[in-house]
Amino acid sequence: MKIFTKVLLIILAAVVMTGGTADAKRYDVTFDRAIDGDTLSVKQNGRKKTVRLLLVDTPESKKPNTPVQPYSLEAAKYTESLVKTCDLSIEHDSKGRYDRYKRELVYLYCGDDMVNEMLVRKGYARVGYIYQQKDHLYELQEAERYAKQKKLKIWSLEGYVNEDGEGFNTTTEEREKEVDIVEKIRAALYRIVDAALDTLIKEIEKRL
Repeated sequence: MKIFTKVLLIILAAVVMTGGTADAKRYDVTFDRAIDGDTLSVKQNGRKKTVRLLLVDTPESKKPNTPVQPYSLEAAKYTESLVKTCDLSIEHDSKGRYDRYKRELVYLYCGDDMVNEMLVRKGYARVGYIYQQKDHLYELQEAERYAKQKKLKIWSLEGYVNEDGEGFNTTTEEREKEVDIVEKIRAALYRIVDAALDTLIKEIEKRL
């Protein structure tokens, strides 16, 4: 009974988190060039513009005063290989089109496949920069869980992904520190979630 209730709660949470994005409008664009793994130049109605992929972050290869990070070049090549020969379209989040830097944020589609999700699922990108725009957050988090479990690309380097913040840990010292912090956070979260679920289940069982 206890296990069944936990599973039911998880399913209900998933339904709530994935609702409300089916009717989002897409706009046709054509590929111009890949700036890096998560930023591209596209043409819409004949005019060039730069777009940033929503809710994903790939390693840096062109950031000033930052060394080329592992898998940054591979991520850029993968993005370009996906988008340069397919029918491209962009979708904006229902909570806003731009970030605080006035960059246009998009979900990019190659046909019916979301490029944002493909980058994360293949291990070229992590989920990141989560602000008010969250229409497809759940799908991207599911893709990240898959890539992390399989230890694909960025997840193959222990401590490389900065899981308690944004970005990536380039140095060995940063990675070792990240591993220690993540283990402590994971243990604390397990304790909190288990205690909360046990309390909720007891309340539900009292009412049955």
